[in-house]
Amino acid sequence: MSATLTQLSVSRGGMPKRAVPEALVSLDGVAGDWQKNRKYHGGRDRAVCVFSEELYDWLRTQGIDLKPGSVGENFTTRGIDLLALKPGDRLRVGPCLIEITDVRVPCRNLNQWDPRLLDTIQGHSGWMAKVVEEGTVKPGDTIERTSPQ
Repeated sequence: MSATLTQLSVSRGGMPKRAVPEALVSLDGVAGDWQKNRKYHGGRDRAVCVFSEELYDWLRTQGIDLKPGSVGENFTTRGIDLLALKPGDRLRVGPCLIEITDVRVPCRNLNQWDPRLLDTIQGHSGWMAKVVEEGTVKPGDTIERTSPQ
């Protein structure tokens, strides 16, 4: 099974992020996306947040049912094991190339969906990434894991 981008999401600040049909992903992040608290969110090394349908499925097994975009990710993926990634790994998402920089540290705002979410998501929270090659991406784009340069 090939990996794909199943949803591309942005917001003007806060969660959930809403699905968009396509967006330019630049060094500064996904066009149309903004974070209210720029001290802890955003920046070039944290330009894109990645979460997966598989992690949403896992949350459901824990009794927490959320829709893509709810945890504030920009890229919702299917078919790539996010738990197997590490900083330095690269993903080609359509024409865009991102590099995993750090685990996504969940914030207390996640508890707006369920008071158990912040504690439950620890260790299953997705990744932050910087943009290495810019490009316009859209749901359905293929995702390939590439070797770091």
